[in-house]
Formats: sequence, C-alpha cells, structure tokens
Amino acid sequence: MKIKLTTPLKWQLKFKLIGLVIILFLAGGVWFWRSRSKAQTPELQTVKVQKGNLTNSLALSGQVEQSNLISVSSKASGVINKVYVIDGQEVKKGQKIAEITLDSEGINNQSSAWSNYLSSQSGLESAKTQLWILESTMWQKHEDFESRALDSELSENDPVFIETQREWLAAEANYKNQDQVVSQRQAALSSGWYNYQLYQSTITAPVDGVIVGLNLAKGLTISYSEGNSGTATSQTAAIIKTTGEPIASFNVTEVDIPELSVGQKATITLDTYPDEVFLGTVEAINRVGQTSSGVTQYPVLISFNNDDSRILTNMGLTAEIILEQKENILYIPSETITTTPNGKPIVRKMVDSQPQPTLIETGMTTDTYTEIVSGLNEGDVIISSSLLNSNTNTNQNSSQRMMMPAGGFGGFGGGARPEH
Repeated sequence: MKIKLTTPLKWQLKFKLIGLVIILFLAGGVWFWRSRSKAQTPELQTVKVQKGNLTNSLALSGQVEQSNLISVSSKASGVINKVYVIDGQEVKKGQKIAEITLDSEGINNQSSAWSNYLSSQSGLESAKTQLWILESTMWQKHEDFESRALDSELSENDPVFIETQREWLAAEANYKNQDQVVSQRQAALSSGWYNYQLYQSTITAPVDGVIVGLNLAKGLTISYSEGNSGTATSQTAAIIKTTGEPIASFNVTEVDIPELSVGQKATITLDTYPDEVFLGTVEAINRVGQTSSGVTQYPVLISFNNDDSRILTNMGLTAEIILEQKENILYIPSETITTTPNGKPIVRKMVDSQPQPTLIETGMTTDTYTEIVSGLNEGDVIISSSLLNSNTNTNQNSSQRMMMPAGGFGGFGGGARPEH
C-alpha cells in the first residue's frame, strides 16, 4: 500500500533539506576560515636569557717545536767499543755516553784540534799582555794631560792643551781596541776547547736530562767526513731532553694577528691525545711575518704550562687562544638581535604572551652568543625565530609583517633553539 504525501508535507520536507544544506555549507565555511587562519598563524620559537661564562677564542693548528732538546755531537772517527746508556735513561752532566776507538784519521784530527787550542791560549795571553801595556800608556798620557794642561789652566785652544789631550784620547782608544781583541781571543779559546772535545774518544753528556735519541751501538763505525769549509763535520751521537716546558709553533693570518698579545692563555689539544687538554701561554709573536704566494703568515710560539714526557717533537696539535673571557654574565644567541633604523640593538621580548620590542645594551660577542649589559634579566623569554604552518600559501614577507609587534620594528632573527 503506497502512502501519498500531501502538498504541505512535501514543502515542509523541502525546507528542511534546504536548511540542512545551508547549515552544512556554513559549517564548512567556518572550518575553512579557521583552518586558513590557523595556517597563517606563526609558530614562535623562543629562548631564555641565560647567565654563565663566555669565552672568545682563536683556533690555530701547529706542531711541537724542538724545545728543550740538546744534541750530543762528535767529530771523532773510529769504532764504537762501548755504549753506557740506553734510550730513555736519565743522565747527568759529564756522564759517559760512549767510548770510541779512534782510527788514524781520528787521532790526527784530535792532535790538530789540541794544537789549535794551545795556539788560541797563547794568543789570548799575548793579547792580555798587550792590553796591560796599553792600559799603562793610557793612564800615563792622562796624567800628562792633567799636569800640563788642566793644572796649568790652559785654554782649550792652547797648542799644548790640544796636543796632550789628543795623545791621551789616542792612548785610550788603543786600550779599548785591545780590550776587544782580548774578548775575541777568549772566544776563540772557548771555541778551540769545544772543538777539541768533539774529537775526544769519550762522548759525555753536556747537560742533565733524559736520552731520547740514541744513534750509537757497539761495533758501529763512525767515518770521517768534511764539510764545505774543509773541516770535519759533527755527527749527532744522541739527543738529551732537558727539563722545561715544550714549545708549539703556529702561523697566524694578518686578519687575526692584531688580536694576539704575549701572555694570553691557551688550551692545547694534541692529535695523539685528542681527549686530553693541555694549558699553555703565548710566549712570542713575530709581527714581521713571511709572505708566500701573496699570503702573509705571522709565526707565534706558545709554551706548555707543564712539562710532559709524552709531548714529542713535531707532534701535530690545535690551540684555542683565549682572546676574551667573562664570567657570570647575561647572554643570548647573537642571531636573536636585530637593530632599529638608527642602529641600536633590539630584541623581541615576550610580555603577556605578546612580542614586545626591547632595546638592549650589548657587550662581549662570540661566534654564537652576545653579552647583555642592560635591557634584559635572567630568565626573560625572547623570540629566536618564527615559522608558519607549511600548508599556508602566504609568502614569507607577509608572515613577518603579521608577526611584527606594535612600533614597526622589522626583521626577526633566525633559527636558534632554546637552551635549558
């Protein structure tokens, strides 16, 4: 049996359907409008103002120099018949290192060196004798000048005054020249003695220290060799490491050299011991520099604060030279800071959940952070960056304008994450 709807009922159903469509349409519009508004709403990233320590440093790469190393040399030739030390052994000054059985060449060279030493000694004595004679003459001429010129109260233009003064000054000049000759002869004697010691059959330690390089072994033949000067060349028998702090060398560019000064502290990491930090101090700066291929480098020496037997010559290392350091200060990421049209630093501080432009005074700056002298307090929240929902079609510039606080300050900093 079919039910037939009356005309009023049909119209009533039609109006209900139309009303339902309108409601659905309005609901969809509201949803779309809210979604679009939400997509255009920026997501603010913030960080807090922190208190702590900041360090501004310069990183350099270099190597350990040959510091505190003394070469034990010999000009003797022959065969090693005895070695008294081993590598790593501690020795005292004058302690025997090795004995050599000299060959004929070694014996002749030793005799020649002794003869040269004796000649130097004789030359020094002759020079001293001549010095005493000239000293006596100088004082005699000075007395003549005083008695004939000064005591007689002669004028400076009197011939006797001029003559006796010149004789005295000439005698004084001869004495001073001879005194230099004595110094030269003394140096020659010292050199002759040192050279004679190099030809000795016994090699001894010149200083206290530790043997770190031994080039001798029993039965080894040491041959005579001449240098360009026609004399025997020295051969390194051993190397002794003395007590003292190692030195590291670095090259600094012309951009960084103005920031360095003697006495600055440094932290040093050796490539061999990457997990250990050594302390050092800038000892010397060569501000003349060396230019190669149009690039100027300035050598810098840094000494280790403590000696360490593990630190060996030519080891690679990295140093962080501390240029500036402050403790217990306020700081924020440098990227959160922008400037006003007149160049004053400004950040966007969150006040009552709204970004508010705040003028600040800055101090020390590192690669990452900036000191806050005034304008902010520890724990204040500032905007570090802002991001729009990825579904928005609004461009970057319009989104930044939407996020701008009252007052019209432009340009947000980028991307720093909050630190806790």
